[in-house]
Amino acid sequence: MLNFEISLRYTADAMDNLGGRIRDARTQKAWTLETLASESGLSASFLSQVERGRSTLSIVSLASICRALGLPMESLFVSSGPLDQKPPQVTTSDQQLQIQIGRSPVAYRYLTGQLPQAPIEELLIAEFPAGCRQDESQHRGEELGYVLEGRLTLTVDGAEHVLHVGDSYRIEASRAHWYETGANQGAKVLMAVTERF
Repeated sequence: MLNFEISLRYTADAMDNLGGRIRDARTQKAWTLETLASESGLSASFLSQVERGRSTLSIVSLASICRALGLPMESLFVSSGPLDQKPPQVTTSDQQLQIQIGRSPVAYRYLTGQLPQAPIEELLIAEFPAGCRQDESQHRGEELGYVLEGRLTLTVDGAEHVLHVGDSYRIEASRAHWYETGANQGAKVLMAVTERF
C-alpha cells in the first residue's frame, strides 16, 4: 500500500486509492500504461505496480504522472469531484496539500496547485528533519529554493553547498542532486520547480 501522511482535508479513502485514481485518470484518457510511461518518463512496469498499490512513488514521480495526465496533484487526493478540476486562485493554509511519501523523512506543503501553464509549475515548502538525506534525483526542469529555517546541504554533481537562512539556489534538475541536513538541525525551504519540454 502507498504510505502517505496528508493533511486532514484528505481522507484515508483517497490516500488508500491513489493508485486506483491514477489508473482511472489514465483510462479516462484512453491511454495504455505504455502511453503514460512515454508521457511521464517512467516505466510501464513501475506504473503498473503503482496502480496496484505495490510500489511507492517519489514526489518527483507523482508530479511527473500528474503533469503527463494534465491533472492538478491535489485532484488525486480528493475522494469526490472530477479528477480534472482546476486549482483555486487562492489556497488557504487549511487547503494546502501536505504530503510525506513512503519512508522519506521529507514533508512537502504545496502552496498552490500545480501550475502547468506557468513558468513555475509547483511552489511548495519542503521540511527536512535533522539527520535527513534525501535520495539522489534527476528530472527535467529547474529547482529553485530559499532557506527559511535551519541549515541545508545541497549536493549537485558531487559538489556540496552549505545553505543557511536567507541563502538561495537555482539548479538544473537534470544534474544529479540531493539534499541533507546535519544531525542536530533540520531545514525548511521554500521551493519552486519548473518543467521544460
